[in-house]
Amino acid sequence: MKAIQISNKSPHLVNLPEPQGDGVKVTIRVASICSSDLHLMSNGWAENRILGHEFAGVTEDGTAVAIEPIVACGACDFCDDGNHNHCNEQAQLLGVGLDGGMAESIIVPPNILVPIPTGLAIENASLIEPLAVALHGLNRANITSKDKILVIGAGAIGLMAIVALQARGLSCDLVARYEHQKIIAAQFQSSAGITDGYSLVIDAVGNSDSVQQAVQRLRPMGRILMLGSFWDGANLDLQFSAKELTIIGAVTYQCGSTNRDFAEAAAILANDASIADHMITHRFP
Repeated sequence: MKAIQISNKSPHLVNLPEPQGDGVKVTIRVASICSSDLHLMSNGWAENRILGHEFAGVTEDGTAVAIEPIVACGACDFCDDGNHNHCNEQAQLLGVGLDGGMAESIIVPPNILVPIPTGLAIENASLIEPLAVALHGLNRANITSKDKILVIGAGAIGLMAIVALQARGLSCDLVARYEHQKIIAAQFQSSAGITDGYSLVIDAVGNSDSVQQAVQRLRPMGRILMLGSFWDGANLDLQFSAKELTIIGAVTYQCGSTNRDFAEAAAILANDASIADHMITHRFP
């Protein structure tokens, strides 16, 4: 089969044997490039690995599925609660610790398959994963209708945070670098009019500058939801403590059969085809 494999910190199109082993074989129809894939490559953390944790395909019985890319024990307390990323047996992420979805096929455990609902084209279903990340973050932050919300960063995760907020009947302000990002975000009830006194800032960048901007914009006792990853670390100053702010970490999603973020994300995308139209910029054969 054809696959994208990393060698010497670069992606290469290679021919590999078909996957073997226990589980469900999925013929992959779509896979997205995540910025974390680029970090994994540049840091040398993906050598000889098939990348891809945002992907979807079809099982041998013809069922269209998205794949929660977390392989966990399924038996510990964290797994019982749907927090598979914190599995006591050290969960592994497809495309990071295990081969991922940038290939023609993959074999995965049946419990990480999520059926794709009617109304969502499988070619757009790789968007389920980043939207699930955003939804999980909103849940971690306990967002309510009383919150005044600012999103910093309008890459894929920042825009998905705006989509998730709109799906829950909430709006926000946005700090975006590029005009085309502002245009997309405006379709989902965000505003480029930035003020101060926010009760919640969603940081979808993850560096010292973005965190410091969040600290400055927040009212005392506000919250910072970290959807961006600190690949290079970040610094905080005295203002963070003086304002008695709270940082909320969020990574991956709620898994399992109850309150499954992938299922909510799939339903949102199925209900609004314009999300994919705005989010997907390029397709490669």
